[in-house]
Amino acid sequence: MKLLIVLHRWLGICGCLLFLVWFVSGIVMMYVEMPELSEQQRLAALPALDAARVKLSAAQAVQRAQLLGVGSIKLTSLFGRPVWRLQGIEDVWCSVFADTGEVARSFDYEAARASLAPFLLAGAQPRLISTVREPDQWTVSGDYDEFRPLYRVALADSAGTELYLSGVTGEVVLRSTARARGLAWIGAIPHWIYFTGIRKHAQSWRLLVIWLAGAACVIALLGLVIGLWRAATARRSWSTFRGSMRWHHGAGLIFGTLTFTWAFSGMLSLEPGQYSTGAAPTVMQREVFSGDADYNLYRQPPAPVVAAYPSVKELQPYFANGRPYYLLKETDQPPKLVDIEGHAVESFRQDSLLAAARRAVPQGHIVDRALLTAYDAYYYDREWRSPLPVLRVKFDDPQRSWLYIDVQRASLIARYERSGRINRWLYQGLHHLDFPFLWQFRPAWDIIVIVLLAGGIFLSCTGVLIGYRRVQMALGGVASKIRSRESRSFPSKFRPAG
Repeated sequence: MKLLIVLHRWLGICGCLLFLVWFVSGIVMMYVEMPELSEQQRLAALPALDAARVKLSAAQAVQRAQLLGVGSIKLTSLFGRPVWRLQGIEDVWCSVFADTGEVARSFDYEAARASLAPFLLAGAQPRLISTVREPDQWTVSGDYDEFRPLYRVALADSAGTELYLSGVTGEVVLRSTARARGLAWIGAIPHWIYFTGIRKHAQSWRLLVIWLAGAACVIALLGLVIGLWRAATARRSWSTFRGSMRWHHGAGLIFGTLTFTWAFSGMLSLEPGQYSTGAAPTVMQREVFSGDADYNLYRQPPAPVVAAYPSVKELQPYFANGRPYYLLKETDQPPKLVDIEGHAVESFRQDSLLAAARRAVPQGHIVDRALLTAYDAYYYDREWRSPLPVLRVKFDDPQRSWLYIDVQRASLIARYERSGRINRWLYQGLHHLDFPFLWQFRPAWDIIVIVLLAGGIFLSCTGVLIGYRRVQMALGGVASKIRSRESRSFPSKFRPAG
């Protein structure tokens, strides 16, 4: 036990500040993370599509783009003009303007700055800060790499707004304000250790976080063992400690388990050992539901469809079982599926969806199916935006797969194998307290999580205080030994003054 105490003491001294940072930043991250341009903000900034200017079909846009393969295509707006935006299978972007057929693969700042218009207040004077070719603090995530170079622009407004324009697509891909950036510095950046110099080396950053979280697990587990042992062997009271040590002991008994589970689940977020298959369907499973994407089926410009839905912001060619449709997007509205003539599509037949599900999991048989009109323990969305109803299909394959199918779009939304369901509880459950009986009821969830985080902060603060005093004592002991050696080494008449 003495060895465990020594290990906990010195590992805790090294890690107590990290625990404190994680708990404090965790409260901030309950509400804000890194600055971004949300899907709702992006759609809100777009004008409604102008049917009169849509002269080019999807098939013609694919032909003009001359990509090796098309991963995605949608009709959107750029500089107030309708444009087909295509992404190749190797993340190569191409823009084909639907009014003239003009093809663009990159944009300089003078051209791209027209995308700033929806974000500008009257009299605003946007200023180009820099051209960002390498990750900076706000684009350090790999999600932005395919859009580089990025033009970082300050709007000089009261909110301190900065926008990032893509030199590849010509659109705004990131929006931040002084408040959002400030909150990120006390929230997501320290919590995720998202400092540019570290995070831009993705694999090294991942290993660093895994090792730090693993060390935190060891510290917390040692503290739990020692704390329970000291409480069990105390004769007159629950603790033999006094002062700050007593407070640390008590806080550890109450919040120590939670500290361990938070550190452990945080480590699992980076999937050490790739133990979980996650929730994303495989490419093969998605293609089973979509069928072959033959864009030659879209030979006519979709101007009549756009005219029938005057508030639509984007139109995306969409395949279900090999048949062509359009997926329409509007601001703050669920996406709408229509056929290529513009007629609304009702829910797909369950027998056809089940047949596709069997092809998606050929090594298993269906053992259960249910039409869900509410989220369950695995398929859920804290923003309440994921579609309902969905068809949940369970299989008896070796992985015990569960599929979640959008019945209105005939698409496979999520796939949970046994490892993914375990990970859902070990990570989302333990780290975010996403238990069905709790996350759906706010502010009850907020209050409970804040109280628990406050307990972790108190535990960490007592650890910081104890560690500070222990280091002081250790340094004082070292200084005393040095003085003692000097006293023995020099006669008093040769000893340095003072």
